Amino acid sequence: MQRALLIDDDRNIVQTLEIYLEEKGFAVASAGSAREGIVRFQDYRPDLVLLDLRLPDQDGLEVLREIVASGIPTQVIIITAHAAIETAVSAVKMGAFDYLPKPFVPSQLDLLLEKIGQFKALKKEIARLKGIFQEGDLLTSSRRMRQVLTTARQAAESNAIVLICGESGTGKGLLARLMHKWSQRARGPFITVDCAGLQENLLESDLFGHIKGAFTGAVRDKIGKLSLAEKGTLFLDEVSEIPPLVQGKLLRFLQQREYERVGDTHTFTVDARVIAASNKDLEELVRDGIFRQDLYFRLKVVEIFLPPLRERPEDIPLLVEHYMLRYAQLNTKQVKGIEEATVQHMQSYPWPGNVRELVNAIERALILSPHPRLRVRDLPPHIANYRQTPANEVCLASIAEMEKRHIQEVVLRTHSLEEAARVLGINAATLWRKRKQYHLD
Repeated sequence: MQRALLIDDDRNIVQTLEIYLEEKGFAVASAGSAREGIVRFQDYRPDLVLLDLRLPDQDGLEVLREIVASGIPTQVIIITAHAAIETAVSAVKMGAFDYLPKPFVPSQLDLLLEKIGQFKALKKEIARLKGIFQEGDLLTSSRRMRQVLTTARQAAESNAIVLICGESGTGKGLLARLMHKWSQRARGPFITVDCAGLQENLLESDLFGHIKGAFTGAVRDKIGKLSLAEKGTLFLDEVSEIPPLVQGKLLRFLQQREYERVGDTHTFTVDARVIAASNKDLEELVRDGIFRQDLYFRLKVVEIFLPPLRERPEDIPLLVEHYMLRYAQLNTKQVKGIEEATVQHMQSYPWPGNVRELVNAIERALILSPHPRLRVRDLPPHIANYRQTPANEVCLASIAEMEKRHIQEVVLRTHSLEEAARVLGINAATLWRKRKQYHLD
C-alpha cells in the first residue's frame, strides 16, 4: 500500500484530503506543523507528500528543502493560495513535483495523481531499457550489483535473518530499508540500532529496554527498540561493535525470540525480522575471540556482500547525474552538467569512502564551482590531484617521492588511518609525521 503524508495546519483541508486519499488506496498520516512534518516524514517515509507553504512555525519551502536533502524517494505536491503561485513555482524548481492552488476540487488531484503515476512508469521504463536498477538512492547498472539485488529481493520475501557485509559507504542501510519495503512486513516499522554509537550499558538498554532504577539515571521505564520493531524489521547497524554481554542476550533472542529488559525478570517475546550489517570481517573477529562464533553463524543465514564503488565504476556516471540533480535543486544552482574528463577522472579514483564520499564530493563541487559544467578542479583537492600509476610504468622518482605516492595510495584505499598504518607496517604516530612531511593532510 502506498503512503501519503499531509503537512497542513488547516484541519478541514486535512480531513478532506484524508478521505480522498484513503479512497484512492493510500495509508494516510498527517502533521500540523513544519517540525512535526519533518519528523513524520523521516519516520513514515511516504510515497506522496502534500505540503502547505504556510505553516505556523516555519516556511513550507524549508520543509521541502529538508525532504529533498533526505534522499527519501517521494513526490511532493505544494498546496498554496493564489497569491503565492510564484513561490510555488520556486518550490517546483527546488524539487517539488507540482503545486495545487487553493481552493481545489477532486478532479485537480485526480489529474496530479495520474501525472505522478505516468512519471513513475516512464522512469521505470527508461531505466529498464538502459539496464538500470533504481529505487530511491540505490542506483546501479552493474551486473554484479543486480545479482546482489536479486538475492536481496528473494531473501526479503522470507523471515530469514540477513547479514549485509561491505565497506563503509556502500549502502548497507539503503539495502536494508529496501528489503523491508520488499517484505511482507513493509507496513510495519523499520527500526535502526546503531551498535557502534553507544556504550555497552546504553546499547543494552537501547536494544532491550530497561525498568526504572535498573541503573544510575534510569528514572523511568524504557521500551527497547526490539519491542518497537514488532511486526516490522530491526536493523542492527555495525553489528560487529556489539560487546560480549549484549552478544549473548542477542543470540538468545535470535534463537528463542525471548528477552528481558535491563533490571527486569519478566520475559518478553516479539515478532521482528532482523537484518544486520557490518563493515568488518566477522570471521576474523571470531578468530580473534572478539565476536561469538555461534552468534556469527546465527546472523549469516543469508549473507549478502555489497561490492565497493571502485569495483563497479560503470555506476559512477549514474550516481553523479543523480546527485548533481538533487544538490542543484537543493542549492538552486544552475549547473548544466559535468565534463566527460571529470567523469573519467572520477572513475579512475578508488573511492575509499565509496558512495558516501562521492555524494559529498558532488555536493561540494556544486556549491563551490563557478563553472556551468563541473571540471576536475572543482572536485575536492585529494580527488582532483589523484593520479593513477599504470602497472607497467617504470617509476623514475626519488625514494622520498615513491614513499609519498605509496602512503597516499594506501591511505586512499583503506578505511581508516589506523588500518593504513597497519598495512604500511608503521605505527599511527609515524604515519601522522609522514603525512605532515609530505603535505598529505
